[in-house]
Amino acid sequence: MYYFGLTSLIVSWPIAEFLHLDLGASTPYQYAFIFGVMGGIWGTYFNRSITLELTSDQPEKLLVNLENKLNEMGFTQSQQQEMIRIYTPRSLQALFMGKIRVLVQKKQVRIVGRAVHIRALQKHF
Repeated sequence: MYYFGLTSLIVSWPIAEFLHLDLGASTPYQYAFIFGVMGGIWGTYFNRSITLELTSDQPEKLLVNLENKLNEMGFTQSQQQEMIRIYTPRSLQALFMGKIRVLVQKKQVRIVGRAVHIRALQKHF
């Protein structure tokens, strides 16, 4: 909903200017609605959370490999509890990127984060 609303709001003014219409007319908002739907679909696709499950007989090696890849992607470990590790982006990137949560079990590692980051990890593993 956020992407739909914000895209519609931002696009309505340039459309009104381009078509030489007043913002009080309904036409700019009808076109902005279409762009809002596209922005909403785009935002939903890239920013939803998904889960990646990795199994290994040697989860320690898998975790070292995962940590190296996350460092390459700009994430550092910020919290660790018994079985859960939380990785956050460095510096200003944290404003635009979500956290990655890693659940460590005996022979399985479950990674939860934004789809765009999990897909990058999937290519690596």
